[in-house]
Amino acid sequence: MTAALRDASDRKSAEQALRQAEDQLRQAQKMEAVGALAAGVAHDFNNILSVMLSYAGLVLERLEPGDPAHADVEEIRKAGERAVHLTRHLLAVGRRHAVAPRVVSLNAIASGIERMLRLIMGDKVELAFVPAHALGMVHADQGQMEQVLMNLVINARDAMPAGGRITIETANWRSTGRTRRGTPSRQARTW
Repeated sequence: MTAALRDASDRKSAEQALRQAEDQLRQAQKMEAVGALAAGVAHDFNNILSVMLSYAGLVLERLEPGDPAHADVEEIRKAGERAVHLTRHLLAVGRRHAVAPRVVSLNAIASGIERMLRLIMGDKVELAFVPAHALGMVHADQGQMEQVLMNLVINARDAMPAGGRITIETANWRSTGRTRRGTPSRQARTW
């Protein structure tokens, strides 16, 4: 009887392990399908962005730098470039390719999307930038950094329905050895 119980227990454990493996396989197949869908949408969206950026470039060539519309069309072009970075990231996720990290300035990234962030904030939330003077460069994907910053600011805005102030501050950070704690370098000025 003991052997029969062990066989039944072993069979039950094997069936449970098989169900778990099948669930994991289904989940992996779903994720692969989502990745393929994201890649397809990103590819098509990238084609649309190429047309938009081309027309924005043509309009910019026709406008004088002092024309009031010049700054607006330039913002459209910059937003299109950020969207191109985002679609590249979606393509990388969908195709499991590496993103394109390079040496970038976080101050330049923040200032590059400042106007767009201010438009997103509305009139109840004040947005302030405090960039570090002589900030070190980082090795990162610019599109990902823009998306992270935008997500953080939007989440902070949504957490303050009555209004408030969001401050984006950059600082040099020096590691203090093997721990994750460090010392920020407070050499900031207000933008």
